[in-house]
Amino acid sequence: IAVLAAIIIPIEDQSPSATEVGVPDFIEFIVKDLPYYKLPMRGGLKWLDIHAQKRFNNAFIKCSDEQKISIVDEIAYPKKAKPGVSQGVSFFSTMRDLTASGYYTTKEGIAEIGYVGNRPGVWTGVPEDVWKAHGFSSNEG
Repeated sequence: IAVLAAIIIPIEDQSPSATEVGVPDFIEFIVKDLPYYKLPMRGGLKWLDIHAQKRFNNAFIKCSDEQKISIVDEIAYPKKAKPGVSQGVSFFSTMRDLTASGYYTTKEGIAEIGYVGNRPGVWTGVPEDVWKAHGFSSNEG
């Protein structure tokens, strides 16, 4: 999960990878908290290892970076994926969703998108042109 999270959101310029900000822990929490994720995640990880074993005679985690990316490229683009990897596509889509959810709810993820939250505006009263449009003056009253 940590390797995939770092592939999905890698280190970039000033931003840390998903793994560095604790996304694997977030995914573990979600899978424990929402049991319907358990089977798809376990099955997906198993599929990933079996697929890596077939292609490279190694478990996914032991594959070279180039081999890992090769497998991810097969399953990361649903419209381009071959029918034989549909289970991998489904798993990767879930991983991508959970990774993005985990990452962009961290302090670092929020900073990356520039979200500043709700901030109060400064009210200086009704503008003079609005007063005039309604036949009033701001000096009245």
